[in-house]
Amino acid sequence: MPIVVDSPIRVFSQDEFHALAHRVLAIVFGVHNEFGRLMDEEVYKQAIRLRCEAAGIAPARREVEIKVTHSGFSKSYFMDLLFASGLMVEAKTAELLTNKHRSQALHYLLLTGMRHGLLLNLRLSKVEWRYVSTTLDFGQRRRYRVDDSRYLPVNVASRQLRGLFVELLDDWGAFLETSLYRAAVADFFGGPEVAMQRIGVYDHGTQVGTQETCLIADDTAFALTAMKKAKADMKDHLQRFLEHTTLNAIQWINMDNHDIEFCTVVK
Repeated sequence: MPIVVDSPIRVFSQDEFHALAHRVLAIVFGVHNEFGRLMDEEVYKQAIRLRCEAAGIAPARREVEIKVTHSGFSKSYFMDLLFASGLMVEAKTAELLTNKHRSQALHYLLLTGMRHGLLLNLRLSKVEWRYVSTTLDFGQRRRYRVDDSRYLPVNVASRQLRGLFVELLDDWGAFLETSLYRAAVADFFGGPEVAMQRIGVYDHGTQVGTQETCLIADDTAFALTAMKKAKADMKDHLQRFLEHTTLNAIQWINMDNHDIEFCTVVK
C-alpha cells in the first residue's frame, strides 16, 4: 500500500466528530487552565492524552505514524494526537496559528482519509483552536487532469519526470503538500545529495552567488508549485532565474487542485 497508517482509522460523520471534539476541547481547556501557557509542547500533548484516556476517549494515541511510499521512496509523518481512531488533534505552541499549520493538519487528514480534525495553539493566554475539514476522499483526489501541451521532453530525464509524477498522482492522489512530491522526485533522481545542488548565479558573466536547485539533469532543473493565480508571473520569474544560470531548461509542474500542468521554460 502506498499510504499506511499505524492505526485503524474511523471516518466520523460531522455530528459524531463535533460531539467527540466537544469532549476533547473541554479537557484541553482544563489542561491549559491548570498548566498555564508557558509549558513545552510535549507536556501539553501528554497531559491531554492521559486525561482523554482517563475520560474513556480511547484509544488515545501519540505520534501516530503515516508512512507514504513509492517504489524505493519512503517518507513518514506523525500525527500529534489521535483519539478514538478518528479524531486527529494537532497541538502547537506558537505566537499564532498560520496557514502553514492548517495545511499540515489538512495534509494528515487527506493522507489518512479522515474528514475532520482539530488544530490547537496552547501558547496564548486562551487556547486558540480551529476545526480543519475536507470533503475529499482518496477516489476524488485521484481524479486529476494533466495538461502537458506546454511541456517539452528536452532529454531523457524530462520524459522520466513526467512518467514519475503521473505515477505519484496515481499512487497518492493530488492535493497533498508539494514537499512530499518534491522529495520523491529528488529521491528518484539520485537522492537529495545528488539532485539538490547549489548552482552558480551570474550577472553579465560574473558569478554573484549560488542558489540551491533541484536538478533532474546537469542542465535541467525541476520546479513544483501549487498555484491557483499568478501563474504567468511565476513563469516570468522562472525565466529570469534561468537566464542567470548555466541551465538550459526548467521543467515546471503546477498543481492547481485537480488540474496538473506541465510546462517547460527554456532559454
